[in-house]
Amino acid sequence: MTTATETHTPSRGCYQRGCRSDGCTRANYRYGKRLATEHVRGERRLHDVTQVRAHIEQLLANKWWQAEIGRVSGVSPSTISLIVLGQLPRTNKRIALAILSIPIVPMIRTVDGDRLDATGTIRRLHALAVLGHNWTVVGAHTGMTPDRLGVIARGKVSVVRPEEAQKVAAAYRDLSTTPGVMKQIATGARNKGWHGPLAWDAIDDPNCQPEAAASYEDAPKYERDPDRAREMVHLHLLGESIPSIAKKIGTTEKYVADQLPVALRQRVWRIKRDAEEQRKRDQAAATPEAVAA
Repeated sequence: MTTATETHTPSRGCYQRGCRSDGCTRANYRYGKRLATEHVRGERRLHDVTQVRAHIEQLLANKWWQAEIGRVSGVSPSTISLIVLGQLPRTNKRIALAILSIPIVPMIRTVDGDRLDATGTIRRLHALAVLGHNWTVVGAHTGMTPDRLGVIARGKVSVVRPEEAQKVAAAYRDLSTTPGVMKQIATGARNKGWHGPLAWDAIDDPNCQPEAAASYEDAPKYERDPDRAREMVHLHLLGESIPSIAKKIGTTEKYVADQLPVALRQRVWRIKRDAEEQRKRDQAAATPEAVAA
């Protein structure tokens, strides 16, 4: 029940500042319950900073200053200093990800300000385009305009601001495991010779060459695709319906209805074949000559 004196949004932060309204009290209670549940499950909100410290040390070795790391990541310089000195053994996920999102690229100091080599940023944008993400989507994650992202992706610049590299790297971390919805963007990117995320062993290394691998192509319409056939059978055995299978593997219900019976018959045939081969091996092992040997 909300009291008449509650004229603000209830929160735990407000409770910590001294507010004891019903809403803020409940928010603080819910926070405590969630935290206790996480601890019972063995989950911790603070993480070891060993990896973060190693990342900072690599940045420092590439001529970054602690103040620059703090400005680009949005983490206070004092926190950066405590991590480097080993006086902060654990930190929260937000700080860790913000620092780890900074590409390990040498700092370039120019009369126009600090800059980074744009190679890694360009490759990340190319990879996101290959996945089907357009610049509007990437811009929503980075706070950068689609025009600016397009200029970088087309290789019109050789250096970028550190903040831009960090924002693109953070967006890449979030989006590179999720297919985009713009198939025409993905097709256009592949036609330009751009490469996806898996092509790079060291995406920020200018000397790294993309892995040359043939891209996956769908089987012709109404023809059997071995990968899809196995996935259809797997989902069918889990009890999924034809509409559900079609949605999960990204095809039509007609394709599933046509190919699933064929795939199931092939599965039965393989099971019978394997059983017959095993029976013959068992018989061969049981012959007198095999036993005497």
